Formats: sequence, structure tokens, C-alpha cells
Amino acid sequence: MSSSGILSQAQMLIDGEQYDKAYEMLTNAYDKLKDDAEYLEKIALLAKSMDKNEEAVKYWEELVAVDPNSLVAYSELLDIYINTNKYKYYITRAKYKILNEKVSQSIDDYNKALGCTTEENEIINARFLLAKAYEYTNKIQNAIDEYYSILEHKNDMAIYYRLADLYTSQGDRYSAINILERGVKAFPDSNELSEYLSGLYIKEGQYEKALEYARNDYSKTKAYLMMGNNEEAFKILNAIEDRTNANYYALFAEYYFNLKDWTKCLEYIEKFNEIAPQNPLTFQMKALVCDANNDSYGYHYNMGKCYSYKQDYELALAEYLNAHRTDASKSEAVKEIIKINEASGDKTSLMEFYEKLSRQEPDNPMALNGLGDVYADMYEFKNALEYYKKVEKIDSSYYDIYKKLGYCCEKLKDMASAKEYYEKYLAKAPLSPDTEKLKEKVAKFANAPALTAAATEEEGLLDKIMRIFGK
Repeated sequence: MSSSGILSQAQMLIDGEQYDKAYEMLTNAYDKLKDDAEYLEKIALLAKSMDKNEEAVKYWEELVAVDPNSLVAYSELLDIYINTNKYKYYITRAKYKILNEKVSQSIDDYNKALGCTTEENEIINARFLLAKAYEYTNKIQNAIDEYYSILEHKNDMAIYYRLADLYTSQGDRYSAINILERGVKAFPDSNELSEYLSGLYIKEGQYEKALEYARNDYSKTKAYLMMGNNEEAFKILNAIEDRTNANYYALFAEYYFNLKDWTKCLEYIEKFNEIAPQNPLTFQMKALVCDANNDSYGYHYNMGKCYSYKQDYELALAEYLNAHRTDASKSEAVKEIIKINEASGDKTSLMEFYEKLSRQEPDNPMALNGLGDVYADMYEFKNALEYYKKVEKIDSSYYDIYKKLGYCCEKLKDMASAKEYYEKYLAKAPLSPDTEKLKEKVAKFANAPALTAAATEEEGLLDKIMRIFGK
């Protein structure tokens, strides 16, 4: 019988008040359904109703293990633990509060739990949960103190790693190095801790120490390259058989950078990018090559790309602007500035850079469409129409332009032209969400006469005046 069949049949027995038979059926299905949250909740509730309290506790605790977000399980366990186990009561109450998004309130309960036990494993568990709560509430020093308290009871490799993470997140690399050195002494066979420590020594510029703790070929190569020992680095890289790892190409790029072989360096940067596309490191490396060759525009542009991929758009914008100031004739930075300003909605800057792009690339649809949008937002529909028509000539596959053209003509009261453009749009995008609305307009404009240029200018001016008064 399937799990749903067993649960349905058991429920029928419960509804018929045949509790013993239902319980027997559910108990017999335990091995099959012990990982099913619905089953555990049902048998726990039945055990409770039959005063089988020990069994109920067992099933509630198993339910929490299967479904850590089960509020009903925590609630039931709280009612049981309050009179039987104060340590478990406070731990459970803390978790219940966390599920209800009251993490700061859980801290007091975890501390109370610590006062209710002398068992080492329970102390470690409570302190670990308390440390995580402190982290969540951004009380980093308190979290660090709790992790150190755990180390007094137990040498746990994960705790050393977590402490190093917390210190580095606070910019305290010195303390991170100290705790990792302790960790490496406690766990000398841990490659993970040694590699972490080696990486921090690289950042500190202590390359000999980095080499001492480096465990894999990539870390050793990095240390040798930073030391300027290109020969040793080259030997290790040549011996690496796995050519699918992006680090292999990044390190070769660095090797050729040290040799000032810019052609080879850029070649390996591109190979790195093929394996790790959209990685910020690609553009950081390109920026360094540009800087070494006194290419200020290329340096700032690539650093802008690096920050863009890190999603730090404020720094990215600053770099793109620096690139544009260095060489205003190039359009790459201008396009990136436009993308950022489009996302932020900075219309003043958008107008400026759309115009710059249109001067650099007169047939660029991004610039022309963007200028049309800005003018349309300003209720200057005649100007918007002019730019949208240019987009239509350049890129007729961009069918949204017909809807924009129709809208401008409609606002200028040229209903015949609006009808024509809307019909073109509907032919290109028959499944558009605007289909029915535009069909109604097309029908409405069927017999509308075309207006004179003077009339359209007058109507456009009226719209603009109404916009001003509507503010």
C-alpha cells in the first residue's frame, strides 16, 4: 500500500474511533514512512491522544529532524519539555521564536538553556546555536566569543574555519591568520584550513609563509608568481594535467604578465573567460594589462566591467565615467553608463549620454530609442516621434517601436497614423497583453481624419501644458 493509502486508511480508523487499530497500522508502517513529515505528525498526534507520551515525544522529535520548520512539532514539544527537561524546553522555545522571525528573542532562551545543563555535548550545542543567533543579529564579537567557548570543550575544525570567516568579514586579517594557525596545528592534515591560511598570507604579502602552507599546485604557483619566481611557477603549471580548471589559465595569464608578454597574457585571459564567463577577474586582469601599457581608458573601462559583474554599480559607474573623461570619442563606456542609469532611473543623465551616444553612433538604436523614451516622458511627443521613426528605419524587427509610434501619434491627435502603427504592432505581436486594448483603439480610429502639422503641434503643446498643471 502506498504512503497516502496507509495514511488515508489510518484516518478512516481514527474517524471511526478505532484508535488502537489505527495506531497499530501506523506503527507497522514506521520503517517505510519514518522520513515522511505527514506520517510523523499523524502518529505523534494519535500517540498523544492515547496518552502514549514517551512515544509522542519520540515522534515529535523525529518530525523536527525531518521538517525543521514544523511549528506544530515545536509547540507540542514545548508543552512536554516544560515539565520534563528545562534544557530542551529553552532550546526548543528559542527555535520556535526563530521560526516566528524573532531571532533576537531567542538569544535569552539559549543562555537560559546553558544554565540548565552540565552535559558537555548539550553545552556545545547551545553555544553553537547561540553563536549563530548572534551572527544573524550582527553581534559578531558575541558570536566570536561563543565559538571560542566551544573550542574550550572540543577541537572542531569547522569552528576554526567559521572564526576565520568572521574575522575576515570584519577586515581583521591578523586575527583570522592567528586562529587558522591554531587550527592547522590542531588538524595538521586539513588541506582546507592550510589553503585558507595560505590565501590570507598571499593577501598580506607574506609569500614565503603562503608557500609554507600551500597544499595544492595552484596555491604554490600563485605564491611563486607573487615572489617573482617565474621559473618555479612555470614548472608547476606545465606539470598540471587538468586543463579544465579556470585557475590554470588565470595563473598562466599572471605568469605572462610577469614576463610582460601582453599578447600571451591576453590570450590566457580569454581562455580563462571561456571557462569562467562573466567572472569579474577577467576584467580585473585586463585592467592591469591596460594599466601596464598606459591605456587609461582601457583600465577604467575594464575596472567598470569588473565592478558591474560584482554588482557594485556605484563603483562601476565611477570607473565608466573616468573612462569617458579619458576618451570621450569611444562609445563602450557611454553604453555602460546608459545601462546603469536606465536601471537607476536617472533621466537627466540618460538624456546627456543618449545624446552623446547618438553623436558617436548616429544609427545606434539604443540611443535613438532612449531619446524617444525620454522625450515621451517629458510629453514632447513630436520630438519622441522623430527619434522613434529613425529606430523604425534602422531596426524594423523591434516591433515595440510601432506601439510607441502609435502612442505618440495618438497623443498628437493624429488618429489615422496611430491606427496604422497600432495595426503594424498587432500584426507583429498578436499575443501581446495590450492586444484587446489596441484593437479597440484601432476600431475607434477607423474613420479618424489625419490632422495637419499645425494641429498636431497645438495638441502636443496642450498635453504638455496639462502635464505641468497636473504636477
